Amino acid sequence: MKKIFITGISGTGKTTIAHLLNAKGIHAISIDEVLGLCVWKNKISGKLVDYEAELNEFFITTHDWICDVDMLTRLLNETIETIVVLGIAANQDSFLHLFDKTLLLQCRPETFIKRILERKDNDFGKDETAQKLLLASYKKFETDLLGKGAISIDAEQPVEDVAQTIVSLIYKLA
Repeated sequence: MKKIFITGISGTGKTTIAHLLNAKGIHAISIDEVLGLCVWKNKISGKLVDYEAELNEFFITTHDWICDVDMLTRLLNETIETIVVLGIAANQDSFLHLFDKTLLLQCRPETFIKRILERKDNDFGKDETAQKLLLASYKKFETDLLGKGAISIDAEQPVEDVAQTIVSLIYKLA
């Protein structure tokens, strides 16, 4: 059984890829869609956000999107087949070791901003101040992950092609 983590800046297609992988018979979960797996947490007080937040620069710079590592570990341990987990969290360095391989979805800024503005299921990045933060931070995020051994996946392609590239890679890793 392989455990694969797929990440990328907002708008690179993680949630869409999770749905496509599941449709192809590969067990995939988006950390944003598992109730209670990720939460917004205030960086100073440590309090969890229990309200509908305006996802602007002020909120994003004062809060972190945190994945519950214990809950993620339980999810991974309950699985007896290859599992693909997709998402991005401020604390992902604390759980990357749980995975056999990390894949990084990469696309041009124009592409991820366009996708963010067009998507209907997630408001993150729709605010212009949030977009500025994404544009200022994505290169460092990607460079750090590639430096940790992540495999780059070209997310500029049509999403079906990206999913097929990932499926092929999963079978090579298995």
